[in-house]
Amino acid sequence: MRKILRHSSWSELLGGYVKNPLKSRLFKKVLVPIVHGCEQTSAITAARSIAGEDHIVLMGLVYIPEEESLSSAAVYVQEVRQTLKGLSDVNHVHRWTEVYATHQPWDEIVKVTEKEKPDLLILEYPCQFESLKITPTEVLTHPPCDIAIVNSHISDDLHSALIPIRGGPYAELALRTALAIKRFRKIEVASLHMVPTDPAIAQDAAFRGIEHVLKNLPEVKKQSVATDNPAEMIFESSRQFDLIVMGASARPADEVTSIGPLAERIMRESQCGVIVVKT
Repeated sequence: MRKILRHSSWSELLGGYVKNPLKSRLFKKVLVPIVHGCEQTSAITAARSIAGEDHIVLMGLVYIPEEESLSSAAVYVQEVRQTLKGLSDVNHVHRWTEVYATHQPWDEIVKVTEKEKPDLLILEYPCQFESLKITPTEVLTHPPCDIAIVNSHISDDLHSALIPIRGGPYAELALRTALAIKRFRKIEVASLHMVPTDPAIAQDAAFRGIEHVLKNLPEVKKQSVATDNPAEMIFESSRQFDLIVMGASARPADEVTSIGPLAERIMRESQCGVIVVKT
């Protein structure tokens, strides 16, 4: 699992991004599974927006139920191989690994991640999860690297991104992701800091570190609102944006791991593109 960068490291990294964008790559390698039975256009578009054309690695996956022989997947494997070849030719993706016919698709993704060591793994919700018979809980319990889960509405024509921030542990990764997209898509980026309306319960210490980083990023427009309904605030604010980039909700150690109820609702109901990240 990736470590969240210290604030001093973040200042140095983002300072480098601002001063010399040609030499600063926030994501050098992004891994995208290409799953039989899915269109996954959104995941591919997100990868190109985050890492550019030349830093994407693809892997093919065909899920086979336990009661069926792996050899029964020969035709499906060939179909996925042709899809990978076509994507590499059209989108100038440098390379793809193998096509895996497997009873345990998540295990194969973990193995490839350990071998390739990507900076980010991108999965599309819900299609890839349904086709691979895996759940966000299974994926996020022991993430092999930083993960971005995207919905099916990521457009290739992006102009603006909203970063809802409540100070959780993954806000920094959300900011990194949005800034990477800004580099390749020249989009406008705005942050939305949400605090409870009751000052007595406004536990905002987690926001102070990311606030320090935001102060050094004049290109990010900043807005702060008090609300007791963050989901509705995000929906209302996002009407002006093409994309929402947010961190998964922080969860107590004894709770089942997921992206959190807020992120799940935004992912499920939003009509614009959504990227939810977790380290």
